Amino acid sequence: MRHRGLAFIIALLAGAMVTLLLIPVQLSNKQLWIVFFITVIITFLLVWIANEYVLYRDLHKLEMLMKELATGPGKGAGKNLKMRQTQKLAADIQQFFKEKNIQVDDLLKKSALRRQFIADISHELKSPLFSAQGYVLTLLDGAVKDKEVRSKFLKKAARNLDYLDVLIQDLLTLSQIESKAIRMMPDHFDIVSLAREVIDEREAKAARAGVSLHCRCAQSPAIVYGDYARITQVLTNLVNNGINYNKEGGKVTIAIQDKPEGVQVSVIDDGEGIAKKYHDKIFNRFFRIDKSRTVKKSTGLGLAIVKHILENHHTTISLESEPGKGSTFSFMLSRDKVFPDA
Repeated sequence: MRHRGLAFIIALLAGAMVTLLLIPVQLSNKQLWIVFFITVIITFLLVWIANEYVLYRDLHKLEMLMKELATGPGKGAGKNLKMRQTQKLAADIQQFFKEKNIQVDDLLKKSALRRQFIADISHELKSPLFSAQGYVLTLLDGAVKDKEVRSKFLKKAARNLDYLDVLIQDLLTLSQIESKAIRMMPDHFDIVSLAREVIDEREAKAARAGVSLHCRCAQSPAIVYGDYARITQVLTNLVNNGINYNKEGGKVTIAIQDKPEGVQVSVIDDGEGIAKKYHDKIFNRFFRIDKSRTVKKSTGLGLAIVKHILENHHTTISLESEPGKGSTFSFMLSRDKVFPDA
């Protein structure tokens, strides 16, 4: 009803203006009243039709569009709008709802991942903690008097506590990288020299596992641009992974090759290998192919850390692997600065 009242007011004003303009023409009062009423009627009809069939109909369709979008995709509403402005407004409303729906879906996904992460971390922390607690309680119950049992149980408790320490350190590192609390400090360095340092540092661990380490590297120096400490962590985690999941007598090789687009770094092992269906999941936090293993060879965070560090270097890690044929993890580093400082 409001638009009819508005149309009537506009019609009265139009009739009055036309009548006033015609006063100098010396029409009779009767003729002026006729002109006034005809102008009012015509103006009222024109304004009412314009409001009813253009503006208010479009506004009604926009209202229906909002209601549909609030409960569903809203594909039926917002069509056949007359005015260009309302057509643009409908498109903007649909785009706004689309973006908000994406944000809501993302929040729901993150919420589910957060719940899963809490469950995973609770399990990962509980296992070594309870094991160490069990050994200590056994000793307190009287086993401490037996020198051989005491030494054996204390070593097992220490191993579990060492694992717990490594797990917490990996969690802190991953959390800091994901939250951008750790800034990449890129600079130029020799990747060949770094690869040899990592091999030297991991030699004792490899020897205990019966695995040999090798470097198949380009002629030093092979200068790359990146965060030296973080790339060290990447290589260390990949070499550790190759040692942990290798067979006795196996080998792990760091291969470095010059490519037109940069320097390719690969860590190759001839260990257990990974089935194709696990290639994407292997970089998830706490993912293990064989969840039934009671002896944990790693924290399950090493490859997740590798992935995030390399993403912060604007590069990605690729995996080539088959069960029983070993694995090759590869990534590319630029020779010069190609990304802005974070």
